[in-house]
Amino acid sequence: MSTLPHHVIESFVHIRIVNSTTIAAVTVLTWDYLLTLPDEVALVWPSSWTLSKCLFLLNRYFAFIDPIMLIYVLMVEDDVEACVSKFHTLAYICVLGFIVGQCILILRAYAVWGTHFNNLFAVMFCIILCTFGLAVWAESKYLGGVFSTGVPAKGMRGCTLFFKNRLLWIDLVLVTVVEFTSTGLLVIKAIQHFRITRSSLMTTIYHDGVLYFACVLATTVANLIVVLSASADINNFLIVVQRVLHSVLCSRVLLHIRSAYKAQQRHLTGDSLPPIVISQITEPSSDSLWPSDHSEFHNGRRNHSPN
Repeated sequence: MSTLPHHVIESFVHIRIVNSTTIAAVTVLTWDYLLTLPDEVALVWPSSWTLSKCLFLLNRYFAFIDPIMLIYVLMVEDDVEACVSKFHTLAYICVLGFIVGQCILILRAYAVWGTHFNNLFAVMFCIILCTFGLAVWAESKYLGGVFSTGVPAKGMRGCTLFFKNRLLWIDLVLVTVVEFTSTGLLVIKAIQHFRITRSSLMTTIYHDGVLYFACVLATTVANLIVVLSASADINNFLIVVQRVLHSVLCSRVLLHIRSAYKAQQRHLTGDSLPPIVISQITEPSSDSLWPSDHSEFHNGRRNHSPN
């Protein structure tokens, strides 16, 4: 009785790993969505349309598009050209999703700092925009090396994808740089704030920010190892995991901040964060990243000082 060559068996094992990982990621995304939907309905839906709300909804619902498209490409599609074109589309949607998540973190960092270091933040924002452009360029070069051989075997469905280069590591490093910058700014401000008071809102922002960065850093390191060392047909299978985790954690960060702010409004009568600190995260007065008036910070502190 003849046996299949080792490389054929290995290819089928890789296909099973990629398919199972993608399905597991979509399952986690759906499970988390159902868990946090009541909070979204209570904290986000009634609020006015602002920049933070738009970013939240984009981050929340875009995350379903590219993983589900990937499942279709890997398990249903059987046309070679359609496989490659659909993969290109979902890959750019994935990049857009990461950029939306980064914008949420930048917005959070700026909101925490308030009107301090406006010029510094303007420069940093321009630099981060350049990193977004570099990420799109790296992604286009990476996708230029994607090709498909069609179905894995006669009688099967789904595409087998191969990758001629490993330039995906550039995008992963850029994500880490932006995450590190926004988290570093958050930690610095949290330390300064905790010397004065320990409001529940600032504790929530700090705790979620550090936990978020730790999770993303762990998945990024794992992704880098896989991208740089795994075989060509499996070296990006953890990207969908990071994509889902990125979306889930960003959504939870905003929901937790809104929840803590509501609790602070209901229960705290002493020292609290001034309105400008949470204005762009919870209920900003405009769709701008920039607070409108430096004096609002001082007015907010007077209005929130104990009688």
